[in-house]
Amino acid sequence: MFCVGSIYDGGNFRLSIKAAMQQSNSRIWSSSLGTSEIQQITIGGDVTSEHQRIVYMTNSSIDGVAEVQDVEAVFEIFQIGFEGAYTVLLDGPPQPEVVQEALNDLPTIFPLSVTVALVGTAYRVTFPIEMGDVPLLTVISTAFSRPQTATEIVQGIASGLKIAFRLNGAITNYLNFREDDISETTLETEFMNLFNIRCPPSLNNQQAAPSIVYINEFEISSPYDETFIITDMAFCGRRALTNSNEYLVNGNTLTAEYMCFAYKITTTDPIFMNFQVQSDEDPPVIEHILLTLRNDSRWHYKCINLREMLEQYSMAYLTVTSFLISRVYLDYYIPSRVMIDTVTLRDSLPIGYEEDNMIMSTDQSSTGLCRFPFVYNGQNRSSCILDEDYMPICGLTPNTKFYCQNSSIEGVRRLFPKYQLLDNSFQITHSAMSHTIDISFRFTACMSPSLIEVLPPTVGQVISITNASKPVNGQYSIMFNGQQYYPIPAKITGSNLANLLQSFSDFGYVAVARAGECAQYSYTIQWLTNGEQPLISIANSSEVRPIDAPMTVLSIRSGSTISVFYNLPNDILRTYHMTPQVEVLVGGYPSYCSNENNNCQFQWSIDHTPTIISVEQNGTMVTIHGTGFSAELEANMISIGKNGSCDVLSANTTSIICTIVNAPSGRQILQLNIADKGLASSNESFIVDVPLLITSFDPAGGDAGGGYQLTIFGSGFSSSALITLGENLCGNLTVVNFTSIKCTVPPSGSMSLIRVTVIVIDGSNLATASGQFTYNTTNTPTIYAIDPTFVTMLGGLLNISGTGFGNDDVSVFIDTSSARVLDSSNNHILVNLSILPPGLYPITVRTSMGFARPLFHIEYRFYVQEVSPQIGSAYGGTDVYVQGAGFENGTRIQLRDRNNRLFPCNIVSIQSNQIHCQTASTARQVTITSNGIHPTFGFGYAWFPSRETVQQGTVVTWYWSSAELRSPVYYKIQQVANAYSTELVPNGFDSGSATSSGSFSYQFDRVGTFYYLAPNIDQSSGYAMRGVIDVVALEPEIMTVETIWDKFTGSIICTVGLNLSAGHHAVTVHVDEIGNSNSDIFYTHDLFITSATPSEGGYGGGLSVMILGYGFNGTDVTINICNQSCLSVEIVSNVQLICVTPEVSMVEVNSSCNLTVTVNGISKNTRFTYKANLTAIVTSVSPTRGGTGGGTRITIIGNYFP
Repeated sequence: MFCVGSIYDGGNFRLSIKAAMQQSNSRIWSSSLGTSEIQQITIGGDVTSEHQRIVYMTNSSIDGVAEVQDVEAVFEIFQIGFEGAYTVLLDGPPQPEVVQEALNDLPTIFPLSVTVALVGTAYRVTFPIEMGDVPLLTVISTAFSRPQTATEIVQGIASGLKIAFRLNGAITNYLNFREDDISETTLETEFMNLFNIRCPPSLNNQQAAPSIVYINEFEISSPYDETFIITDMAFCGRRALTNSNEYLVNGNTLTAEYMCFAYKITTTDPIFMNFQVQSDEDPPVIEHILLTLRNDSRWHYKCINLREMLEQYSMAYLTVTSFLISRVYLDYYIPSRVMIDTVTLRDSLPIGYEEDNMIMSTDQSSTGLCRFPFVYNGQNRSSCILDEDYMPICGLTPNTKFYCQNSSIEGVRRLFPKYQLLDNSFQITHSAMSHTIDISFRFTACMSPSLIEVLPPTVGQVISITNASKPVNGQYSIMFNGQQYYPIPAKITGSNLANLLQSFSDFGYVAVARAGECAQYSYTIQWLTNGEQPLISIANSSEVRPIDAPMTVLSIRSGSTISVFYNLPNDILRTYHMTPQVEVLVGGYPSYCSNENNNCQFQWSIDHTPTIISVEQNGTMVTIHGTGFSAELEANMISIGKNGSCDVLSANTTSIICTIVNAPSGRQILQLNIADKGLASSNESFIVDVPLLITSFDPAGGDAGGGYQLTIFGSGFSSSALITLGENLCGNLTVVNFTSIKCTVPPSGSMSLIRVTVIVIDGSNLATASGQFTYNTTNTPTIYAIDPTFVTMLGGLLNISGTGFGNDDVSVFIDTSSARVLDSSNNHILVNLSILPPGLYPITVRTSMGFARPLFHIEYRFYVQEVSPQIGSAYGGTDVYVQGAGFENGTRIQLRDRNNRLFPCNIVSIQSNQIHCQTASTARQVTITSNGIHPTFGFGYAWFPSRETVQQGTVVTWYWSSAELRSPVYYKIQQVANAYSTELVPNGFDSGSATSSGSFSYQFDRVGTFYYLAPNIDQSSGYAMRGVIDVVALEPEIMTVETIWDKFTGSIICTVGLNLSAGHHAVTVHVDEIGNSNSDIFYTHDLFITSATPSEGGYGGGLSVMILGYGFNGTDVTINICNQSCLSVEIVSNVQLICVTPEVSMVEVNSSCNLTVTVNGISKNTRFTYKANLTAIVTSVSPTRGGTGGGTRITIIGNYFP
């Protein structure tokens, strides 16, 4: 809003405003005016958790037996595995205590422990009695081609004093329910630990490794995220440090020799750590140290010798006796693509520590190099991994598994959970009195848990109370804006669903937020532009699982549209006036009035309006009575109809006399316009009747051969006029003006002197000349024959034989073109024909004795008779043979489709009656540009169109440019699997490296739907421009074969004869020496009525009415008046009918109705009026009887007798 005020009274004020609306490439979300539509799709019902009840016993007294197994000593490097976790590398044969330390560092044995003794050539491993019968140990080594197993010496029997629980292969610690107070917190910790990555205890457990003085595992509560992959998110436990603002070490008070930590780096930026060091008695300082770490996006474990690091950083530390690391943190600008986990300060290295660069030499197979990365269970693996048999592998092909001979800490030395727990779903209730534990939980992805096992099985059982909800999956279809779309995955991320919906042709741009989890999802869909949208409906959900899973669609908010931009109101730019002002708007904005006081006024005044009161007509003389006329003759402008005029003879303020000089015949509206006043007003429309008259014609006669010009003088002529000489139309009619008309005299077939009537027909009016036109047949030249009767378009020589040509002054015309006469005599003419388009042309011979007759025609031939073959490949290369006539060198062949697209047929050879050519490809060309507008990002951030339907073989070309954008954008075209995928299709179309401007073309030969994207268009959001190409089957295309020479096209042009009746006529072409063509193509010749005379009569009928027009020479001709058949119909000629009117019931008023002429099924109407005052009425006859001898005088009394 712009407001202007003043504190002064009186005075003048002028405000000038210059306004323009500047186009801007908006990147805003949406206007604050109006609202965007929000709808929500919900899939799945109420969520239930897995509920199991454990019933255990504490009174079991069994004499337990410890499990004993022998592992043969290996004289090479080996590792021992138990329950899926493997020891450090053992360089054999090591001492028994080394093997014992390695086994007790397994997360599947700790916090219990085994003992190891050397018995003969074997390591004898004795398990704790609580474990009872356990699986056999596994050995991997460079000495074996595949893993080996231990030998069971004594099968263990669990004592039952302690109880453990196993779920999906993972086992809790053994708990003493008999003697210890096992709380729900303890049980929750134990069960939750089953879903962590369990590392060797020497890495992060101070009980197992007393040398650890500080530990940080960064474990926090884990919100549910279905995309959560624990191997990506943690090295040990469940979470890792991802925030560079947090400390790796904070508040440490003990000295340490080493700092160990796990890390994963996905950036190439240098990694600096800040160490707060307090050395000897000096105050703490911050040392900014660059670390050399691997940035391959994989987890690694590294230990740093702190003294060596500090001494390398600064020589000052060479003289330091002791130091303390109290804090460690990353540089604040380190990106979030750095993860840190399992940080410890310690005095000794973990058991079997290896440098982080050793993985490629450690994780190897016994038969060759490991295939890293390799895919297992749908994920890329970069180190050894356990297969379904708990055997470590490091490569997989369809026929071969590569078993690990060794594995690093990055591989199988850690124990990975099989499934992930939904943290906030876990609940546990323990009743020590009833010896029951109730556990409810759910797995991510709604995986079905197995039944918990009690170890040993003899001391408890597990009951399933309820099963967890099944995951939602499958696909469904929706209906939107009258269109059905399928398939829509029931389980899909919000961003992927947005991309999928946007790929539909009329859905628009949307943002989608997904809530819920695997058993129930809700997708909130918000359109990015304001406005109301049709409500989505579920069309078919039969493929959604679980069966009968509920699905609902809700309208959260209805959209509305309010125009953000509007034209600047003109009132703002107006000045105050008491009279209306003239405005000139340019581009919607008013122009400035430069007159004094900005006054550009105009007023409508009744006092300034002329008025017509009456109009009188006497022939062509018209008198107008009224008021407000001008006494100046030129100021009174009178129009008759649309184009006619009336010349003013005299005028004063109340009367004008004019004569009609230029006006079309018939009843015409009269209008009066007075200069400086405008049109005159009247209470009714004033009609003048302009007569159609023939006053004379010139010449009065001529030779019977015709062909010369006839000029007719009169009044009322218009462009729709027709002229007949007898029964023949006068051709080449030219209307000079309303008083003069010209035409070419047609030839006469009469062999003797004949006079014919000259008639002008104009609409419903007809004028007949008072005199007649005379055809003179004396000495009329006569044509007997022509040779040849047809030529090519190049023309050639023509012989005309006859009589009466004379010996000089001979001219020959082919249609209207003059032919050069080479020789002539009284009975022979030789001419050279010029080039003309194909067609049948009349030959006109003009001599000193007049025009020759009868009329002969010469045919210029250039036509196609046959095309073979008639079916060919859409990709071109078909040999086509065109048979016909009139082919010359330089003739071209082209194919025209129904949309007038032209395709060349490349000439191979040309003969006069045959052309051999080869077709070109008919592939269509479609263009897609980067000029689309995205509601959020703006111009240049969407393909236009974003979805296109093409036929097989179409070549699609993408064009892009960021020249008009504020900052460069780099585009490329890559084919992907579906509307939301980022996975490239193998061997799919790809434009190569991204560029700021360029183009790319691809021909689509297969039917299907093809998706593509331009990745990472917006760097900050990762937005990708997507599009869809729908390729449908190539439809057969019917082509017209056209032969072209110079500018002429091979075809036949004919003129319809004057005597052809109205109707549907089969078109047949007859070719000499060949025969007739097909006759299944029809030409419709229309019916026309120009007038009916008289156009009014009495109700008693019996009046002869002459109807003029053309098309009357039909075999089935009927005439109805007021839906009654004429008493008789006479066909005088193709242009004239006579009808005797039928009798109709009389009424007191005039009845105007249709006079309908129907010829061969085609009908046309004109008007006929029955009038009471034209109907003779007999009221009485006197006397009413007389003698049979006659002679009685009868008096008839009535009305309307002539």
